[in-house]
Amino acid sequence: MSKKTTLILELKKIQRVVRNTPVLDIRHLKFHKGTVYGIVGPVGSGKSSLLNILSGSSKPDSGSILYDYNPFKKSFFGSTLIPKDVTHVNTEKNSNTTVRSLFKKSNATQVLSKYFSNLSIDKIVKANMSTLTRGERSAVELSTGIESDPRVLIVDDYALYFDNKMESKFRKKLININKDHGTTIILASPNEHLLRSFCSVLIYLDNGHISKIRTGSHKPGSFSRQRSKSYKKNNSNKSKPRYKGKNVKSK
Repeated sequence: MSKKTTLILELKKIQRVVRNTPVLDIRHLKFHKGTVYGIVGPVGSGKSSLLNILSGSSKPDSGSILYDYNPFKKSFFGSTLIPKDVTHVNTEKNSNTTVRSLFKKSNATQVLSKYFSNLSIDKIVKANMSTLTRGERSAVELSTGIESDPRVLIVDDYALYFDNKMESKFRKKLININKDHGTTIILASPNEHLLRSFCSVLIYLDNGHISKIRTGSHKPGSFSRQRSKSYKKNNSNKSKPRYKGKNVKSK
């Protein structure tokens, strides 16, 4: 398999300025299919700005981002059209909606029962997102992101408000979708130790610059050739090649 076919996202000469302050300055960064990435850095290092650009939810002031070797498509009015198979988990975007309404293609109670205790499920499913704690809101958002069966899953502030038990449940689920479905996963957190435990590549940000790139503990591999029947049925009209992830190199 050629190197070209393994790339899914590529940034070139990206710069982002907020209120006259540079927040991102990245010369070149590549992301490969089927790999789990961790973006590490303290508050204010540019993690959220980088994820927003990767997902297409915001535009850089200069530079280009390529998804499958092509720029993001534009609407008639010039706004970026986020690819349907890219999911960006962000706890702010659904703050004024009910939990149940987020699960359009699945049963909210059934999905959330994998992560919450039975005592709290009914209350959470019927609640508005704005009334939940930060931990509950983060768990609901991440659950919907996983259930959307994305090709690329981007998660900001991963596990920032989870206890160890909750984080362990989500970590196992993320590892499974990466292994079984070949999902490319990009997680951001200030907790280097947490991400190192199951990411293949760690990208360190410092004041908007990449300070270093290191290999994590997780070894990427080709995902199972035998997908579940339900997965095949739900994705009969999609084409998702099975790729092995490769480590990213900065220039």
